Amino acid sequence: MPIAGVIVVTAPDKTQEILEQMNAFENVTTYGVHKGNHIVAVFEADSSKGLEKLSDNLTDRIPGILGIYPSYVNFEDEVG
Repeated sequence: MPIAGVIVVTAPDKTQEILEQMNAFENVTTYGVHKGNHIVAVFEADSSKGLEKLSDNLTDRIPGILGIYPSYVNFEDEVG
């Protein structure tokens, strides 16, 4: 199962609200807020395309997300 460690940059005045909304999504685990408006999270999906769709879905459905930036992606299960 592919996973991605990401930083979600938010509008500073919406960070807490966005964090709560992200916690309602299946396959998203949050690990708190860094520097006021950077949410640390891990995404999981059945495929690398699924990770991309999850990221797009979050951006489309939660106002105030300025960007989602991967710091680590593991999809070795797909290779082979």
